[in-house]
Amino acid sequence: MAMRPNTERFTAAVRHAVLSALLLGATAPAHALFGDDEARKAIIDLRGRLEIQNRDTGARLRELSTSVGALNTSVGALSTSIEALGQRLDRLEQLARGQIELQNQIELLKQEIARLRGQVETQTNELAQTQRRQRDLAAEVDGRIKPFEPVSVQIDGKSVTVEADERRSYDAALTAFQAGDFAAAANGLAALRARWPTSGYAANALYWSGAAQFAQKDYPGALASHQLFLARHPAHPRAADALLSVAYCHIEGGDKKAARRSLQQLLERYPDSAAAPQARDRLATLK
Repeated sequence: MAMRPNTERFTAAVRHAVLSALLLGATAPAHALFGDDEARKAIIDLRGRLEIQNRDTGARLRELSTSVGALNTSVGALSTSIEALGQRLDRLEQLARGQIELQNQIELLKQEIARLRGQVETQTNELAQTQRRQRDLAAEVDGRIKPFEPVSVQIDGKSVTVEADERRSYDAALTAFQAGDFAAAANGLAALRARWPTSGYAANALYWSGAAQFAQKDYPGALASHQLFLARHPAHPRAADALLSVAYCHIEGGDKKAARRSLQQLLERYPDSAAAPQARDRLATLK
């Protein structure tokens, strides 16, 4: 497309040269053209060369026109390719921008994930510390409460629930009795009965109170304790022993008649008890 004006100027120049030659021939004198054979020959030769030149020029012009057309077609195709390439470059540029934006979003998400992971780790550590403190506190509370919680104990073959302090008081009194400290045992048992009158240890506390009093030669006190024990717990496993102690208290008090009556009651009520042989032997001596 850009070379077409040059072709037209070239064609116009050739035409101008041909016309100039024809005009020169037309204006020359007639005797000069036809009077001289050599002149005629020159003109004929010139005309032949002009015709050949015209033919060559026309052929060249046609070839040039064809080349220009092909060039124009190539230029058009190239323009189309360039346009297509430009569109493709635009798409690639848009795609690149999209990838850059996507990469930026990915980086932001990574940062957010890292931040959230840090928060989760912090909260996890705080939760672990809180749970550890709660366990420690629960253990401490259990340690403080446990000594005061009721406990289940076996008393004379029966399962009984007693308070922790109640159990400790009873065990301390029996320990004192076994150690021979009968006064401490008697005081401890009396305190237990006063604080827990309905205790599961009440029957045994009353029996061992009478035994501690008897060991201290407090026969009236021992007699009262064992008689009360028998009145409240006649079916107790230690009832025969308590009745034997009552008989001994009467003997120590000089009341042999009451002593014989107590021994006879023991043999009648508890003939198979471990105290029965002692009662039988003691009754024989009293007769």
